[in-house]
This record gives sequence, C-alpha cells and structure tokens, in this order.
Amino acid sequence: MAMLVWLVACAVFDWRKGEVPNWLTLPGMAAGIAYASLFHSERLVLVAATFIIMLGLFFIKGMGGADVKVLTGVAGLWPAGLVAALLAQGIWGVIVLIRKGRGAEFRAIPAYAAGAALSAIILL
Repeated sequence: MAMLVWLVACAVFDWRKGEVPNWLTLPGMAAGIAYASLFHSERLVLVAATFIIMLGLFFIKGMGGADVKVLTGVAGLWPAGLVAALLAQGIWGVIVLIRKGRGAEFRAIPAYAAGAALSAIILL
C-alpha cells in the first residue's frame, strides 16, 4: 500500500509538472534496492536488469530519469507491479502515439501508477 501512495505522489508531480523531484524518487528507489537486498536476494537480478535497461533508455532519450528511479524501486518492492506498470505504459504509449503522433510528449509515471494499482486490485 505504501508503494502505491508513493507512486501516486510521483504520478501527480509528473502529470502536473512533467518532472518528479529527486527527494521523491530516490527514497523509493533506495527502498526497492534495500528491500530486495535484505529479503529477496534473488530479486536483485530483476532490480539490476531493470536499472540497466532503463538507464540505457534514458541515455538514448527514450525516458526520463524519474522513470528509471521509479521503475527500479518498483522492481525491488513489487515485481508484479512492475510488469503491470510496464504493460500500462505500453498501452498508454500506443494511445498517445495514435492521438498525437511520433515524438509527442509522454508522461509515463501516471501509467505506472495505474498499472500497479490495477495489479493490486487483481491480486487481492
């Protein structure tokens, strides 16, 4: 539940301002890494893969820095939420592409929050 509150807070910043401050994203990323390290060491592979792939996308301007930190945090805290978040991002991305065309601004963190919330509802 705390992760969903954090995701919604990040989503609100992203939706309103187009960026999410480090004071909000870094603690979530750190929490995901710490949780995976302490309680689910096998999950560290997922966290590392998520970080490396998303960082690569950041460097080619495929996503923002906040997206990298948020998805890395979600990977460590809730892998099912990560899958749902990425699925929601893909669906939302296709909708934005159809409506606005290639190169349109795309704020993904609200989609991550919606996908993770939906996975929470489905898994309950």
